[in-house]
Amino acid sequence: MKVKLNSLFPRSCAAAAVVALSLLSTQSIAHEYKVGDIEVVHPYAPPTPPGAGMAAGYVEIINHGDEDDRLISGKVYFAHEMQVHQTEVVDDVSRMRQVEGGLLIPAGTTVKLEPLGTHIMFTDLAEPLVEAGRHSATLTFEKAGDVEVEFSIEHPNSDSMQEMHGDDMEMGEEGSKMKGMKHH
Repeated sequence: MKVKLNSLFPRSCAAAAVVALSLLSTQSIAHEYKVGDIEVVHPYAPPTPPGAGMAAGYVEIINHGDEDDRLISGKVYFAHEMQVHQTEVVDDVSRMRQVEGGLLIPAGTTVKLEPLGTHIMFTDLAEPLVEAGRHSATLTFEKAGDVEVEFSIEHPNSDSMQEMHGDDMEMGEEGSKMKGMKHH
C-alpha cells in the first residue's frame, strides 16, 4: 500500500519540520566565538583512527579591529600540546614547519587555517578524535586575550582535502614547542 506524504502531514507541518531540521544541523555545524575584535569561526578537527598520535585542527579567524593581532598560544585538554604549523609543498614533498612568534591576524582580514595550509597541530592525543565529538580548548591572542572554543570532530567539507599527517611528512628542525601551547 502506497501512502503519500501529503496525506499524512499537512504541507505546513512538513515545511516546519524541514526548517527545524535545517536549524538543528546548522547549529551542530557552525559555531562562532568572540573575544575583543577577534571572531573564531567553526573550529574543527577530522576524526582520527585509534592509536593516532597527532591530529590537525582548522578554523577561520576574523579580525574585526583596526589593529593587527596574533594567535600566540593555546591550551588543549585532549592532547599534550597545540602548535600552529604551515605546510609547504616543495618538489612534490610536503613539509610542515611550526609558525614562530605566533600567527599574525592582520586588522580587517580573515585568516583561514585549512588543510594543506596553515593549521593547528595537536600532538600526543589523549584519545582518538571520534566523529560528532567536541573537545575544549583555549586560544590566546596577543591583544584580544583568551577565548574558550570547542573543536567539533568532523570530516572536512567536500571542497577541501583532508590533510595527511604521517610518516611522509617532515617536521621542521625548528619545530620545537610554541611558547605557551602546552596541555594544562
